[in-house]
Amino acid sequence: MSQSAAVGGTGKFGKALKEALRGPERSASQNATRLLDGSAWSEFCRSLDQAGRHLLAYPTKSTPFPGEVESEGVRYALGLVTAGILQALQLSDPATPRLVRNPDSESKWGAENVDNQYLWARISPEYQYRVFGDKHNIFEALLETKDGYMQIGDDRVFDTQFLTALECDADGRFEVLLAAERPAGHRGNFMQMPPGTQYFCVRQYFVDWEKEWPARFDIERIGGVGVRPAPYAPAKTAELLDEAGLWVLQTARFWTEWVDQLRRDFVKGELKPATSFVGGARDIFYGNDWWALEPDEAMVIEFVPPKARYWQIQLCDVWFRTMDYATRQSGLNHHQARLDRDGRARIVVAHDDPGVQNWLDTGRHPEGMLQYRWIFTQDNPEPSVRIVPFEKIRSALPADTPAYSADQRRAALAIRHRHLARREPVT
Repeated sequence: MSQSAAVGGTGKFGKALKEALRGPERSASQNATRLLDGSAWSEFCRSLDQAGRHLLAYPTKSTPFPGEVESEGVRYALGLVTAGILQALQLSDPATPRLVRNPDSESKWGAENVDNQYLWARISPEYQYRVFGDKHNIFEALLETKDGYMQIGDDRVFDTQFLTALECDADGRFEVLLAAERPAGHRGNFMQMPPGTQYFCVRQYFVDWEKEWPARFDIERIGGVGVRPAPYAPAKTAELLDEAGLWVLQTARFWTEWVDQLRRDFVKGELKPATSFVGGARDIFYGNDWWALEPDEAMVIEFVPPKARYWQIQLCDVWFRTMDYATRQSGLNHHQARLDRDGRARIVVAHDDPGVQNWLDTGRHPEGMLQYRWIFTQDNPEPSVRIVPFEKIRSALPADTPAYSADQRRAALAIRHRHLARREPVT
């Protein structure tokens, strides 16, 4: 299934933001001088410093555990630096592309889906590429050719393909051609790279974290395998430092500005309905709102599951960053959540384990963002919310809700630990 043209985003917004962020163009000689005299490196470091200070300055609620929330802000900054360095190193040359994870469970940004693995490669319509691999038993993957990152203003999506729609051989192996135009006579899997294409992106969807294995994806430039790349000139290296610093600083600023509006509009005990993004696929809905709980409070979220191939709900912190999902249960999808006898899902958000299967662990954060997704859906059910004292959680749930023991919780968390080891192998 392919959806050509812009599947999301606004080109005018992207162009204006990019121009405002990147400032005046510098000549190659100016950039070479900046690299050699150290000023390009100093400006890069200054961007990192500004990003960290911006995140620490963001107002957070006091807790009985001083400094814990702020520590997460610093961890967020470290993850952004990791991703920014990827931009300058492994995501910088379309002539020698490689697929890298961004974000992942440690380097987080943009409220990534806890059920997704994100892979990016730098590409250009100047070349043609071969993407190949093995789909294994992954639930689904979405392949995209893109302009780039929303927070940088590169917000267009040009072409999409679902992994389950690709032609594969009997063993699950596949191959996709990326090119500006489909070559005459080509009949296989194909994705277009129109002018402006800068990245190839893969979102792998995991549902059964115990049994599913990531699909394998590789990319190579056609005619480029075994060819030595040209050395990086000083001017190009200065540009990469600028891009990396901009990526870190603007990502830190953009998402805090985005969630700040949610925080201002928040009404405790309510949850905004999901909406589809303008220009986005009509069968995908995103629900975004805030949450805040006192130490002795819990939130019970109730909804009729959507008529969807996939749904999930997750917690994020005050910086639009997902909570720890490798060692805590901070998100649940339709396979992991338990439905009650009436067919409804009831999710408990609490600081401590309430002894029920459908618990979202706040990690002792007093507030943050709540996000839910109805994907490949035919409808858009609206969840309801109740705030209850922690000791009254049971009275807010059906009487036959089964208890969930400490041993069961530990077994569920062990599945997460092992799954993340498979999803994010050491490279």
